[in-house]
Amino acid sequence: MIAVTMEQQAVKGFMNRLIREDVLDAFEARACELALSTRISINGALEAPPVAEGEDETRPQNLGHIAWEDLRPLIFAIIKTGAKPKMIKIVFSYKAAQAKNIHANAAALFLNMVYENDAVTFTTATAQREFALDKSLDDTWDEWVRGFFVQNGIVVADRE
Repeated sequence: MIAVTMEQQAVKGFMNRLIREDVLDAFEARACELALSTRISINGALEAPPVAEGEDETRPQNLGHIAWEDLRPLIFAIIKTGAKPKMIKIVFSYKAAQAKNIHANAAALFLNMVYENDAVTFTTATAQREFALDKSLDDTWDEWVRGFFVQNGIVVADRE
C-alpha cells in the first residue's frame, strides 16, 4: 500500500483536471462522497434494470461499477452549483476486466482519493482472487499507480 499527498500548489489544477478531463477515466468509481452544505453519498454499484414480465429472472446481479467518465459530469454539475467542497472522497477501482492484466491474482485494485483542507491524499489497496501470503500483488499495483501518476503529470510525494 502506498500513501501519498499532492503538493499544495498542484491541488487546484489537479481537482480541475479530475472533474473536467479524462485523466482518471481508466477507473470505475465504487463510491463518492462530497461535503458541501450537505453531504452527498453516491454508491457506484450499477443497478440491473427491472425484470420485465416473462424475462429470465436469473440474470447476473453484480453488474460492476460506474465508469468514472460516466459519473464525472454529475460530480462536476454538483460542484459547480455551489461553494467549494469541504471534502471529496472517491474510491476508484481499476476496471475489473483489466485488473487481471496487471496481476493474475487481482480481484480488485483500488485507488482512494481524499480532498480535504485544500490537500489531496491517495492510498492504494488490493483484493486477491486467491489467498496468498506474498505481497507481489500490492507491490505490482503500487508500482503501476506510481507510473500512472508520472505518465499523467500527477505530482505526489510519500506521506510522512
